[in-house]
Amino acid sequence: MNRFQTLCVALSVTLSLGVINDLVIAAESDPARTGKPNIVLLFSDDAGYHEFSLHGADRFPTPRIDSIAQNGVMFTNGYVSGTVCSPSRAGLLTGRYQNRFGHEFNIPPVYSETNGLHLDETLLPAVLKEAGYRTIALGKWHLGYAPQFHPMSRGFTDYYGFLQGARSYFPLKKPTRLNQLLRDRDPVRPEKFEYMTDELADAAAKYIADSKDQPFFMYVAFNAIHTPNHVLQKDLDALGDDQKDAKHRAMTIALDRAVGVILDELDQQGLTDNTLVIFLNDNGGAQGHDNSPLRGRKGSTWEGGIRVPFAIQWPGVLPAGKKVDEPVIALDVFPTVMHAAGIKQTPGKPLDGVDLLPFLTGNSPTLPHDTLYWKSGFNWAVREGDLKLVMSNGGSGKPELYDLVNDKEEQTNLAAQHPDKVSQLKAKYDAWKKDFPKPTWGGGGKKK
Repeated sequence: MNRFQTLCVALSVTLSLGVINDLVIAAESDPARTGKPNIVLLFSDDAGYHEFSLHGADRFPTPRIDSIAQNGVMFTNGYVSGTVCSPSRAGLLTGRYQNRFGHEFNIPPVYSETNGLHLDETLLPAVLKEAGYRTIALGKWHLGYAPQFHPMSRGFTDYYGFLQGARSYFPLKKPTRLNQLLRDRDPVRPEKFEYMTDELADAAAKYIADSKDQPFFMYVAFNAIHTPNHVLQKDLDALGDDQKDAKHRAMTIALDRAVGVILDELDQQGLTDNTLVIFLNDNGGAQGHDNSPLRGRKGSTWEGGIRVPFAIQWPGVLPAGKKVDEPVIALDVFPTVMHAAGIKQTPGKPLDGVDLLPFLTGNSPTLPHDTLYWKSGFNWAVREGDLKLVMSNGGSGKPELYDLVNDKEEQTNLAAQHPDKVSQLKAKYDAWKKDFPKPTWGGGGKKK
């Protein structure tokens, strides 16, 4: 063998080892051969905790959303990592507390080349794309407006939606560059659809039918039921004589119908048993929504700002009808989906979420989390076990301590009875946040 041949062999071996040691262990795209499940992540927007029949709200019937819990697992202490829309999405898609990279507040609704989900962060769709998944995003993005922040620059292969945090549910004759409807990177002109919630569901169904022969990850970020409170007349009519909270209820009818369209398409394509479906809301209900019995609302670190409906199904893998009372958080979606997809290594930066599958399948008795944290300006909280230390708007101005098992409404402050626990949890919170950068945009009032 001459020197040139020797170099070629060495190069070939080096490249092969590089492929073997890549992020993804099995990146073939044939689900029949690899057994990779499809992943559907359904994310609703600004809905109240008590605006789902999943939580006993009879005036807000959500049978299709409820079916995910009935066919799988419902988390009674399910949380998101942000108190408002954009930070919550940043945490969900990175698996990391968004405060670690300065994404503490909503991105301002103006075009910017710098404001967006930090480019050093690895998103879940990028990891799945490397594993051979088609990665599809639909709906509200709210993670940056410049091209480098676009969904298809962050790991998605397909996109149909809008970049801004809110827009009309009806077609716009003169949309802006932020709220215009996009197909991949191209504006849709003219906009032709009846109602955005239904439009996103119909688009999701078409993507599912088109992707049935390869594994796919689908992130459906509904803007429902965020403002503006646009509704279809048929959904208002369905309420009958009871018109209390009519618009919120009508928007929820449409949201549940949309979830049903997606679930039905999975079933029609024979994909239900090989699809992991996750449903959760992005934060607590906004002002005017019903978060009872929880205290607070969107923007606060009371339970009403961070505890959300959260359910997951995977027939044949996860038990049906199971309720989990242990705290979990949206950060857990990233490592859980990685495990389901057969990806053995995490991205370069450590994840804050944990893989829930061993716990949910009974293969591990270890609880998902010892401690959870939240920070949004001067609003903050730390939960350890049953106890939660919190400072938030509308409170006393001092850290308050609550036993969430016996007082999820956060009405009986135990701080005076347990000063040592207050000091202990406050020290943990301070240690958690001590190296966080200054928020990249926005403000949070006085520093705490």
